Order: sequence, then C-alpha cells, then structure tokens
Amino acid sequence: MIGLLAIVLLVVVAGARLRDGVKLRQQEVVLAKLAVPEAHAYYEVLRKRARQVRILRAVALLSIVALGYAYRRGIAGAPAPHGSNATALRTP
Repeated sequence: MIGLLAIVLLVVVAGARLRDGVKLRQQEVVLAKLAVPEAHAYYEVLRKRARQVRILRAVALLSIVALGYAYRRGIAGAPAPHGSNATALRTP
C-alpha cells in the first residue's frame, strides 16, 4: 500500500512539474508581448495564482500524509474486536 502511494505521489509530482513548465513558457510569451505597466499588473496576478497553487499543493500533501498515517495506525476502517458492543448492535 505504501509503495502504491509513493508511485501515485511520484506521478502527481511529475505531472505537476510538466504542467508548470508549459504554463511558464506560455506566460513568458504573454509577458513579452505586453507593455511594461501591463506586464507588471499581469505579473502580480500570476504571483497571486502561484501562491494559491503552492498553498493547495501543501494542503494536498498534508492530506496524503494524514491518510498514510491513518492507514498505518489502523484508524481508517479498523474492524471492531470480536464480542464488542458494536458487533452485538449489528446483529438482530
């Protein structure tokens, strides 16, 4: 399970880096075509977007770590012990 999680994380990171590279080239072309004041305003917009993307990626990474932690600790979907009240309540 941990190996699968690592592979998924690797694919997501590689895809994000490739997508970021393409977006960066596109934005450089747009910035080169604009006048200086317009380019500065556009650059500020791009900085805000980049900050939001970093925050969302950090949240996603923390979520993955939390899921891995919960899985390893047995918190996620651990069956109830035999003879507990939870088992008795389920049977009619």
